[in-house]
Amino acid sequence: MFKICTLCDFEWHSKDGPNCPVCRETNDFKDEIDTCSGGAFGTGKNYANVKNFYSGLGIIVLVLILYVFVVG
Repeated sequence: MFKICTLCDFEWHSKDGPNCPVCRETNDFKDEIDTCSGGAFGTGKNYANVKNFYSGLGIIVLVLILYVFVVG
């Protein structure tokens, strides 16, 4: 069975332990732990940074594709 952290959305196997290995979430200290900054595909707290990263990556790929079609 896999578990999913409610704070950082990290998924780990139940054999690895009851707490999230990324942010060490426990049922007793959910309010005290606020170290997670990620999330899959921009669903975390730093969604603006992830959005900017994918936008920049998309522009670079678009330029490379246009370069290949025009020059090659």
